[in-house]
Amino acid sequence: MPSKPRNRIGENYGRLTVIRASERRTKSGNAYWWCLCSCGQKREVAGDKLSTNTMRKKPVVTACLVCSRELQIEGVCAKNDREERQRREQAKRQRANLMGKVPETWLKLPLTDAHARELGQVLFFRGTCCLRGHLAPYRINGGCLACAGQTPSAQ
Repeated sequence: MPSKPRNRIGENYGRLTVIRASERRTKSGNAYWWCLCSCGQKREVAGDKLSTNTMRKKPVVTACLVCSRELQIEGVCAKNDREERQRREQAKRQRANLMGKVPETWLKLPLTDAHARELGQVLFFRGTCCLRGHLAPYRINGGCLACAGQTPSAQ
């Protein structure tokens, strides 16, 4: 007979608040708890998955299924935004070193492919050489203009 679980009713774990115990047990004997998410949905969660320790190695449940998907998407979007900012900063630094060495029209192009899409343009210039060593603008869905056989417009 498994031991009686400690009373977790009223405790908060992320967006979840424990509202009552469940009759179910995990294979290892841990109790399940019914939790209410801040959005109003209920979710049954194993007691060993409820924790406020974010550094633990085991997975932790902190929201209902809908909210957890939203949190995951927000995390991915934040990571992508952070990486795009880093790419743009790096492109600015590289382009600053090329002042006077490349045509001014190239330096007026967007910094990255995402930046070009935002502005509705087709070309962008990072200030880096392609794999074949060309220093030229890129097309957003292609590659280096010199590799594509097109002469960059300002050479």
